[in-house]
Amino acid sequence: MNQPSITRPTTPRVGMLLAWLIVITMYRVWVLPRLGITLYVDEAQYWTWAQHPDWGYFSKPPVIAWLIAASTTLFGDDMLAVKLPAILLYPATAWLMFALGRELFDARIGMRCAVAFSLLPFVSGLGLFVSTDAPLLFFWTLAILALVRAVTHDRWRDWLLLGVALGLGVMSKYTMVAFGASALLYLVIAPQRRVQLRNPRLWLAVALACLLVLPNLLWNWSLGFPTLRHTADITHIEGINAKDGNLLEFLLAQCMSLGPVMALAFMAALASAWGQRRDARIQLLICFSVPLLAVVLLQAIRSEANGNWAAPAFVTATMLAVVFLSRLKLRWWLLALTVNILLMLAAYHVKDFYRVAGKPMPARFDILKRAKAWDVLARQLRPIFAEHPDVILLTENRTLMAHLLYELRDLHLQHAAWKPQAAPHDHYQLTVPLTNRELGRSAILVAPVGDGDEGSQAPATIIERFNSHQTLAHVSVQAGPKLRREVDVILLEGFKGYR
Repeated sequence: MNQPSITRPTTPRVGMLLAWLIVITMYRVWVLPRLGITLYVDEAQYWTWAQHPDWGYFSKPPVIAWLIAASTTLFGDDMLAVKLPAILLYPATAWLMFALGRELFDARIGMRCAVAFSLLPFVSGLGLFVSTDAPLLFFWTLAILALVRAVTHDRWRDWLLLGVALGLGVMSKYTMVAFGASALLYLVIAPQRRVQLRNPRLWLAVALACLLVLPNLLWNWSLGFPTLRHTADITHIEGINAKDGNLLEFLLAQCMSLGPVMALAFMAALASAWGQRRDARIQLLICFSVPLLAVVLLQAIRSEANGNWAAPAFVTATMLAVVFLSRLKLRWWLLALTVNILLMLAAYHVKDFYRVAGKPMPARFDILKRAKAWDVLARQLRPIFAEHPDVILLTENRTLMAHLLYELRDLHLQHAAWKPQAAPHDHYQLTVPLTNRELGRSAILVAPVGDGDEGSQAPATIIERFNSHQTLAHVSVQAGPKLRREVDVILLEGFKGYR
């Protein structure tokens, strides 16, 4: 790779970066219990996955569940332990950004990349919530670093590290497959790198990655590829309907994920990239950011795309922005960091700001409301389940199932998902469906009550498949100024089957 000699970091610089990453991580650990939240539905679901480690799950590959299983085994099942893998993986990824920036440019750029990444609004937001993006970004960054070193030095250890990072990345989230397309593009656009396609070490790395992914493929095959069907459902790959796209929303999400100034710097870097088109370092950063962003942008046009679907592109997009800002006066770099720090403080402390001002926080600013009051709801339900220890928890709602299993975990509830249709629609319908083997069993149905409902009606299609029913309670808790969580609780006797 054509690049200047590498400036190695001094010990104080390394120490400063480590100190910064420790401080920002401890600050987020301190903030977390002060937000008044419990787990989000996906986090609670991942915790239930972690109770039964496997090679795959309905909507995701298994690494996130393995990480939560390891964390909760060591530290217990409280909220911080569940979230700990993400809390630690984002600063670890920032450290890899430092190593990559140092490898490509110098220690100063590497350190700026690490600090910038640690303060991205995307990281400030998801850094408090365990998700598949945390291991994905870690392994994506590790794979880029391994690829750069492998192409430069052709050492076995770098090629093998590339294969491991690729395999574990795919086992974290299938978006990692896009790494292969970006890497291929990077190798073929320059003759001096094209020879790597004939390097057996590259293909051994690919084979190693495939070997690591094979157990998940076999798991999917044994169950009729549920994860593939789920992915097809959420991406709407069966057709194009541009009127249902969310292009503007997606573009805004990308801008806010990087931060306004950092996003502008990234776009300015792309605009000036033509003049540096022969620089292998710039080629690398573009190949690992623009193609993935473009693919997901097309998805946003044709159907719908979530803001985090292009998350791996943020790694090299951030680096491009940092390189561009490093050519300008220091104040522009400081402005980019300051804006992102202010966004982080606003997200973490908006409720505190209103409290100091003596005013209630408007409901529209409560961005964390989806993770509130599930523990309060569960406390209201606890006595009911304690009185019926041998009765199955039954629900057709994935959100309720995940939250109740987590919040009432000490009761070790027997549970089943209502599944009258053939194909499962979620993890619980796949793994713990109520089947005809449970004929004659009793269940406690927990049914969500939507807006405008009075709570007196439970799903009739479920009740009619039992011999008798008795309403035990209607539970309603306030989750926010304009949000209540309401459920009907019905004791069902004698399951008759679905037909």
